[in-house]
Amino acid sequence: MRLSDALDLREREVIAIVGGGGKTTVMYRLARETAAGGAFAVATGTTLFTPPPVHERPRVIIEDDRDALVAAVAGAAGPGSWVIASAGHGNKGRLLPIAPDALATLAVLPSVTRVIAEADGSRGRAFKAPGDHEPVVPPAATLVVAVAGMTVVGQPLDAEHVHRPEGVAGLIGAAEGGPVTAEMIAAVLANVRGGRKDVPRGCRFAVLLNQCDGGRLDDARRVATLLRAAGVPLVVLARAREDPPVIEVLS
Repeated sequence: MRLSDALDLREREVIAIVGGGGKTTVMYRLARETAAGGAFAVATGTTLFTPPPVHERPRVIIEDDRDALVAAVAGAAGPGSWVIASAGHGNKGRLLPIAPDALATLAVLPSVTRVIAEADGSRGRAFKAPGDHEPVVPPAATLVVAVAGMTVVGQPLDAEHVHRPEGVAGLIGAAEGGPVTAEMIAAVLANVRGGRKDVPRGCRFAVLLNQCDGGRLDDARRVATLLRAAGVPLVVLARAREDPPVIEVLS
């Protein structure tokens, strides 16, 4: 099963990806799957984001003017392809975000089937709590996907393994330094101040549990069961870097 099928992606979709543990991989995989299906996708960010390796990279459109960016994307559009859209070059090889209103304009271009955007940062950690200023979910979003990496289970709730461990601790009443559990991950992802923070009204919500390799599958199933009990409508267990990427879908 393709990841886009597991997440029930539809036409004219605007997907905001939040959390940690593989957001960038998920974004580019969804863009490639859209193109492989004969449609056109735009990958971008409302926060700083990392481009894929050069050998996997499509056309990268860099424009700090919104109208110029939209025109360039429209001119590059074509069936079976995708582009990366950014407002400029940031530090550490990352790309600058585009404004939510620019993303909304891209989404209504007749040639665009899907816009897929990273909507927060995680500093490479598999699990996180959002800061006061994030996520930057565009109002045009039709689906928010919260990602967490199962490599964090059993690791200490500290800055080496979790982005904003103090935020996780404060959100669910956990003790910093103790082991991260399936229960903690589920509690954060299902929380309206955690994984579900700033999901627009009428927007769908899903959780993607990534890095479900080896002995992590049982942990992922435990998290998924708790999420479904908490009312999360769709949970996907995946290995986003592998083929096939989807292990299980709970809905």
